[in-house]
Amino acid sequence: MIKILYITKNGKVIGEKIKKVLEFYKYDCLLEYSKEFKPQGDEKGFIFIMATGITLRKYILGELKEYIKDKTKDPFVIAVDEMGNNIIPLLSSHLGHGMYFSKLLGDELQINVSKTTASDVNNKIGIDVLSEKYFLETPSKKDILQINKAVLEYKPKLSIPISWKNSETEKLNESYELTYHDSKDDKLGNKNDSWIFEDTIVLKAKPICFGIGARKDIPSHKVYWTIKKACYLRNIPAWRINSFSTVEVKKNEKGIIDTASKFKKPLNIYSIEELNNIYDNFDKKGTLERSEFVHKNIGTYGVSEPCAILDVLEHIDYEIDYEIDNKNKNNLLVENKKDVLESIDLILPKLKNDGVTVSICSTI
Repeated sequence: MIKILYITKNGKVIGEKIKKVLEFYKYDCLLEYSKEFKPQGDEKGFIFIMATGITLRKYILGELKEYIKDKTKDPFVIAVDEMGNNIIPLLSSHLGHGMYFSKLLGDELQINVSKTTASDVNNKIGIDVLSEKYFLETPSKKDILQINKAVLEYKPKLSIPISWKNSETEKLNESYELTYHDSKDDKLGNKNDSWIFEDTIVLKAKPICFGIGARKDIPSHKVYWTIKKACYLRNIPAWRINSFSTVEVKKNEKGIIDTASKFKKPLNIYSIEELNNIYDNFDKKGTLERSEFVHKNIGTYGVSEPCAILDVLEHIDYEIDYEIDNKNKNNLLVENKKDVLESIDLILPKLKNDGVTVSICSTI
């Protein structure tokens, strides 16, 4: 949830414009009058349409103080003046996506974005920016300080998977001494998709999994362009996708099969029982969308969201300890998956488009 707070009538007008942009990009948001605001502690970020002094004194140092503790986990905080002329990211600009949302709103609403971080104003790309942009593990505060300081003084070494070499990643040469390493499967069958900084700091790539649902006999181009729209909404390059998935009753849908093939990514299939297990055991808060119509037709409440979640679980299953007897193996798997699900990030909830549904999932 992103909360947008205003004080004045002008602020409310700007807030309504911001809300429309966020809703178009399918972000959960709420516009609130400042006097009615009560932080819940689980917000993704805050957009304050008011002076930075008020934002700092009343909120950052006041009502939000107990929730702002760690720059690697804090919600982002953005200030916007009530005339909509300037956006200033104040907290969690990179790891918390504050700069991403500032740029998004700046581009859509033609508002100037004020950059203050050293790496941004020097047109350098820090390790925290790379982590956010390419969905890598979150670096430690120590590693952020080391690499971001180095980027300002010289080009630190950075090695990325050869399979990720393209015109976009080649631009990293402007900030780093860029090399590539083999990304073939290791002995455990895991791809070496890690980014290695200065030979010592290793950030693993998070899985980016797309769940797909579709009407019967859906044309390939409709699936393809819905995937492209989903990538656009979350600023994910197509080459960064790890896998696609769908439910067993759709496993022979040519439109889905052809699209996965076009992107050159695997298509994983999950049973109705596996999807229902997600709804029954892992969605106690009712976060996932449920369709009675879909349930009546195929026996489960949805396809894209639970499939995306199941696919991420498959990507991280290798970390689960199976060193127990066969009688209890399944029980341990379920219990561990319950714990793991708390780290699952539904990046894009169900996107409905022209007979196709798509959801994107990763890890936090």
